[in-house]
Amino acid sequence: MDLGRTMTKKIETVVTKQRKTFKDYVHLAITEGPQVYILNVIKGRLYPDKKTMNPTYEPYPAKQEAVDRLNASAEELKAKGFAEEPTDVLFRIKEKELYVFDKAKWHYEGDFPQELDVFQAYVPTGMFVAWVIKNDLLRKRSRKRDLPDEADAFAREYLNIHNDIYTATDFAEILAAGLPTIYHVEDTIENYRIIEPVISERYRVWKRDKHI
Repeated sequence: MDLGRTMTKKIETVVTKQRKTFKDYVHLAITEGPQVYILNVIKGRLYPDKKTMNPTYEPYPAKQEAVDRLNASAEELKAKGFAEEPTDVLFRIKEKELYVFDKAKWHYEGDFPQELDVFQAYVPTGMFVAWVIKNDLLRKRSRKRDLPDEADAFAREYLNIHNDIYTATDFAEILAAGLPTIYHVEDTIENYRIIEPVISERYRVWKRDKHI
C-alpha cells in the first residue's frame, strides 16, 4: 500500500435544510475498506460561527449495497425538505469549538456488531491515542493533555471523519483485513506494534508535504 497517497475519491453527497438560525445537514459518504464498504452518515447543524457533527457508520459487504443505501437515504431526506448542496458547504465555517476527533458512541450507536462488547468501539482510536502518547506528542504542561499545534493539525487530517484515512484505509486494510469488521480487531500490543509504524510513516509524509 502506498502510504504517500490518500484514498480514492469517495462517493458522497450533502443535503441541508434551512432552519431559523441554522441549517440541518446530513453528509453521506462511502469509504472503502479491504472487504467492506462503509457508509458514513454524518448529521449536524451549520451555524454562522460553528458546526456540530454526529456520525454513525454502516458497513456493507458490496459497494452497490452501500451506494443504493446512500441514494435511498438522500432521497428520503429530500422528501423531508432537504436540498442537495456542494460538499464545501461543510467547510466554509471556521470551527471555534473544541475539535472532537472521535467518540466511541459514534461507533457503537451505529451499525455495531451486537455480538461484540462495546469496548471494541474504543479500539481503533485508542491505538492512535497510544501512538500519540508513545511519540511524546502531548503538551507536557497541560492538565487537559491536549495536542500541540503540529500534532493537532496532523490528527485533524488523518482522523477527519470526512476523509477517513486512518479508520477505513490504514486500520481496516492492515489490522482488520480478513475480519468481519474493524471492530473485531483485538486490543493487543501485537496489533499496536503492527499499526504503529504505519501511523509514523503517515506522520513523516505529512510533515514532509507540509514542509515542517
